[in-house]
Amino acid sequence: MSTDPVPTDPVSETVRAMARREAAAALLPAPRVEWGAKGPSVRPLLVPCPACGAHADARGWAPPFDDGSDAAPVLRMLACESVTARAVLPIVVVAERFPALRGATFRTRALAWSETSHRGLAAALEAIDAAERWVTDPGRAAGRTLPASTRRRGADAPWTRYRRGLVPSFLSPHPDPRIVPPALETLYAEERRAATVAAYHRAH
Repeated sequence: MSTDPVPTDPVSETVRAMARREAAAALLPAPRVEWGAKGPSVRPLLVPCPACGAHADARGWAPPFDDGSDAAPVLRMLACESVTARAVLPIVVVAERFPALRGATFRTRALAWSETSHRGLAAALEAIDAAERWVTDPGRAAGRTLPASTRRRGADAPWTRYRRGLVPSFLSPHPDPRIVPPALETLYAEERRAATVAAYHRAH
C-alpha cells in the first residue's frame, strides 16, 4: 500500500467514499436460500456502448443473473462490460427487504459514467456518488446506480493484452488516463482494500 499522504481534494474524497461503499456492499450477508430452491435473481439488460460500439448479444448467464426472469429487478449495463455476481448483492438484498423494489431498474456505474462523463470528472463523480447512496443510506439516494467496479468482457485478443483487460476499473471498461488519472484508480483500489480489511477485523 502507498505511504504517500492521502489526497484530500474533493475529487479524491468522492473516489474514496465510492470505494468504501463498494467494499461495504460486497460484505453484505447474502439472503438465505434453501437447498435446491431457486434463489433471488437480477435480470441484466445490455445497453450499446458508446465508446466501443458493442451491442447486446447472447450470453450464458450464471446465477444470480437471469435474463429470462420478468419478475426480477433489472440491471442495465454496457454490452461490453462484466461485473461479478457478488457485485449485484446489494440489489438482491434490497429487493428481498422491500417488495416494492423487486421490479426496480438499476444501472451499473460504468453505464452511469458513460451517461454523465460529458459533465467533467468532478461533476460526473459527484452525480454517480449521489446515485449510489441507496446502498447505505436509502433516504439520501438520488438514483439507483450499482456501486461496483467493472471490467471489459472477454474479447478476441492475445493473452497478454486480454490479461491487462481483466484488471478492473472503478469507472469504465474503457478507462482513459487522459480523463481519469491512473492515480485515482490506484487510490480507489487501495481505499477499497483498506475498507475491506478493516471490516474483516471488526467482525473478528
